Amino acid sequence: MATDLNENSDSPNLEQLMQLGIQAAKSGNKQNARMIFQQVLDGDKDNERAWLWMAAVAEDPVERLRYIKTVLRINPSNPTALRELEQRKQQKESSNSQVLVYGGIGLSIALLLVAVTVVILIAL
Repeated sequence: MATDLNENSDSPNLEQLMQLGIQAAKSGNKQNARMIFQQVLDGDKDNERAWLWMAAVAEDPVERLRYIKTVLRINPSNPTALRELEQRKQQKESSNSQVLVYGGIGLSIALLLVAVTVVILIAL
């Protein structure tokens, strides 16, 4: 019976930590928020909300993606994580398209310069 009481008393503490972390994140204190969410995850490694918030306050895109993938491991149908992955996919496709466009422009310019150089050399 005592273990049931301990489990119940732990849950509000994790929720209180979540709320503190969310407040820190919303106020822009990402470092503090990360520390608080890590405490939540230390108590519950499968806390979907904490992983999502960790992604929101991540320091870099690689870390953010790792957190999003952890959320999807816990809940493969999490709409926020799925939306985030879709946005990343679209951004990557957009970046690839820009590379192709600018690469094509660069190639066209290079070919034009070669053609002009050949014409000049022939004219000499």
